Amino acid sequence: MYCAGIVVSVIAAVSAAFVAALAPVSVTASSGPVTATLTATGALGADSITGATAVRVRIQRDGRVAFDGPLRPCRFGCDPDDPTGARFAGLSLADLDGDGEAEVLIDRSDGFTPCCTLETAILRRNPETGAYGEIDRHWGESYRVADLDGDRRAELVTGDLRFYERFAPRLVGFQLPVKVLQLRGPALVDVTRSHPGTVRRHTRSLGRLLRTTDAIADGRRPGNRVLARAGLRPQLAAYDAEERLLGRRAIGDRRVAREVARGRVSAGYRRALLRFLLRTGYR
Repeated sequence: MYCAGIVVSVIAAVSAAFVAALAPVSVTASSGPVTATLTATGALGADSITGATAVRVRIQRDGRVAFDGPLRPCRFGCDPDDPTGARFAGLSLADLDGDGEAEVLIDRSDGFTPCCTLETAILRRNPETGAYGEIDRHWGESYRVADLDGDRRAELVTGDLRFYERFAPRLVGFQLPVKVLQLRGPALVDVTRSHPGTVRRHTRSLGRLLRTTDAIADGRRPGNRVLARAGLRPQLAAYDAEERLLGRRAIGDRRVAREVARGRVSAGYRRALLRFLLRTGYR
């Protein structure tokens, strides 16, 4: 009887937890006149919901409801059974366009793979109509909000996802050229070339990584030489792209040519890379 009582108690506790996990939960964030609430069926975290289905967002301005509804179906981080949900959904607020009022950001990802499912729904208020519109962006691995130049207008710093697994599988690592976006009206605009300092710092980091990978590929440092040679391809692609952003195309192209001459990458790779850079706007 004692054991049976324990089993019943455990089953009751598990059932209660299961029901709680399926109950609607919500997270709320506020900034100035804006208060946003993310509601979904799922498991509640500090500022996120996992296993989220039936996602809805409610936005209030000065206590009045300005938006209350679902998001558009996501494309990458969706819950398999609910394209409007996500395995991970997070809420944050940030003034992205410098108008003194925060936009609402809903991050969604599958919550398992390291890359590349992260996408964000940005809810922005139209100052003329007062209506909120949704701007969707697929980031992949990550992004951050920062005021890079101190002008009180935020930038969104991420990577150029077009390079992901373009030249090698992610098993050997993936490096992406830095990309900087800014919210201007109802659109995100690429302003990477306006922030050479940010690009330059990332390029220096890529240069250090290339030197380390070169040493492994040549046997001068311990490591898997086959993986190192394969890993050079995405590293070189990101490095050459960023040198072109900085107006130093010749430097990046010479680095690639040097790797070909030393037999670390092929001439066919070089040709494919140069065509790809031109096609994607890195001139």
